[in-house]
Amino acid sequence: MKIAKRHFLWTSSLIFLVVTALLTTLYFVVPIYYQSVKITEVKQEFDYVSKSLQGKSISDIEVLLQRYDQKNSRMWFSLSDKEGSVYYPKVEVEGLDQPITLEVNPFFSEDTEWEKMNETVLDKDGKIYTLEGEYSLQPISDASQVLFHLSPYFLIFFLCLGTGLSYIYSRVSTKRLQQISETTRKMVSLSPDVACQVEGRDEIADLAQDVNTLYDSLLRNMAALRLETEKVVESERSKAEFLQMTSHELKTPIAGMLGIVDGMIYGVGEFKDREKYLKKCRDILEHQSQLVQSILDMSKLEMQVADGLNQKFSLSDTLMEQVGFYQTLSEVQGYRFSVKLEPLDVEGNQTYLLKAIKNLLDNAFHYTRAGGEIVLRLEGHQLIVENEAEKVLTKEQVEKIFQPFYRPDYSRSKKDGGTGLGLFIVQQILNQHQLAYRFEAVEDRWMRFSIFF
Repeated sequence: MKIAKRHFLWTSSLIFLVVTALLTTLYFVVPIYYQSVKITEVKQEFDYVSKSLQGKSISDIEVLLQRYDQKNSRMWFSLSDKEGSVYYPKVEVEGLDQPITLEVNPFFSEDTEWEKMNETVLDKDGKIYTLEGEYSLQPISDASQVLFHLSPYFLIFFLCLGTGLSYIYSRVSTKRLQQISETTRKMVSLSPDVACQVEGRDEIADLAQDVNTLYDSLLRNMAALRLETEKVVESERSKAEFLQMTSHELKTPIAGMLGIVDGMIYGVGEFKDREKYLKKCRDILEHQSQLVQSILDMSKLEMQVADGLNQKFSLSDTLMEQVGFYQTLSEVQGYRFSVKLEPLDVEGNQTYLLKAIKNLLDNAFHYTRAGGEIVLRLEGHQLIVENEAEKVLTKEQVEKIFQPFYRPDYSRSKKDGGTGLGLFIVQQILNQHQLAYRFEAVEDRWMRFSIFF
């Protein structure tokens, strides 16, 4: 059963019961209360009359009683002495030789309830009289009967009125619930502009607000989940591309080495010089070993970096420990190496952040022109590694430089002995730490890598 119908039935039934109980209460209680009030009024009036008659002459008493009778229709007064002679009201009969005694009573029907009150009155001569007052209870019983006969009409009227009001209330009280229900159906589409209308400060308004809060939370979680899904898809795509590049990078040297070995086995041409080509095979295997190790490091990079992201350490002190090695290396290779490190504490995986910076320094040493300068600066919240490059990268080359196994055209010979994964590893580590970075050419002779902490 719907709430509107349930509200209608409940309120209609409740109004019917309340009206019935009220009419029943009125039928029994009102006559009793009315009778009590009227009796009190009559007694007060009778006491007032009896007190006003005290000490008056019999003629004045008769005049006063007559006056009270004319003004008051609720009570009938009579006055008699202790011998039973009636002084008021008087009945004069002419033409009789002997006196007769008449008893004059008010006219009440046989089924009429009536009450009598007595009070002693003294005239100015000290004679004692008895003042009687009689009143009828008929108006009270008549009111009860009228109320009894009108009760069905009252009941029907209030039932119709209550039914109409119940119908209106049931519609009004469930209108906002219906709006909330319609809005929640629209929320199935996950449209961001759908919201329940919040009106008032009652429980229904709280419900609408709770639905809006829940829907907003759902949209945020869905957006976060969608973003995570996109990240996973992108990660899987990157892994697939990396695997494809890796297989190609491994396959070509292995195929070349197999050709050399076959040439040595069959003594073909220059391959008869086994000493020469065994050394070349060893160089190829050593390079492939380095490549495989880099690939293994890459496979563990994501998990290991995430484990230490909350480490706090002094980046300047950590770099200062490595400066001596690179200063010696610069002296051996004929480079100028300048260092400027300002104190800076950072949060992250110390081991892998240092690995990324060392990769940048190694890259700078590999691609600096003879006698050129290499600079390491830590200023404010920015780390800069820059070098006087042999050849400055173009914008297109910079965009591709972070791809695994990518080398610029002038570096295809692999004379540096690198694996082609250095900057790719740097990119992965910085992305794991959510650090901004920039690689750019400066003044047509410098290459600068900046990391922003």
